[in-house]
Amino acid sequence: MAFIYKLAIVATAALAMVSAAPVTARHTTDTETPASSESIITTAGTTYSGRGTWFTDATGSCDISFSTNDMVVAMNAAMMSGTALCGKTVRVEHGGKSVTARVTDTCPSQFCSSTSLDLSQAVFKQLAPLEAGEIDIKWSLV
Repeated sequence: MAFIYKLAIVATAALAMVSAAPVTARHTTDTETPASSESIITTAGTTYSGRGTWFTDATGSCDISFSTNDMVVAMNAAMMSGTALCGKTVRVEHGGKSVTARVTDTCPSQFCSSTSLDLSQAVFKQLAPLEAGEIDIKWSLV
C-alpha cells in the first residue's frame, strides 16, 4: 500500500510539471551587448537604429490589452523608463517600408538591446516575412 501511495505522489508531481504553462520564446538571435540598467532619454523626431524581432505575447507591462494582430511594439528596457512610453506611437522602417505602432510592453534587455524593438506579428509582417525572424530597423517616436 505504501508503494502505491508513493507512486501516486510521484505521478502527481510529474503531471504538475508537464502541465505547467508554456513559455513563449521571443524570436531573436541578438548578439549585441545587453543594454545597461540606465535609462536612455527618448525624444520625438529622433531616429534610432536597431534590430526588430517579433513576439506572440498577449499581455504587456503597460496594462494595455492587445493581440498578435494589433500594431504594437515592446520597447527596449533601457528606453522604456518604467511605463513612461506606454501608449506612445512609433514609426518603424525597414527595406523602404514604414508602419506605425503603439508601445504596449517592455522588451527585456536579453531580447532587445538598447535601440531595438520587439514587434507584434502584425507589425513584423508589414515589414518582412516572419521567417526572417530578425531585421534591421530604424524607428522614431511620432
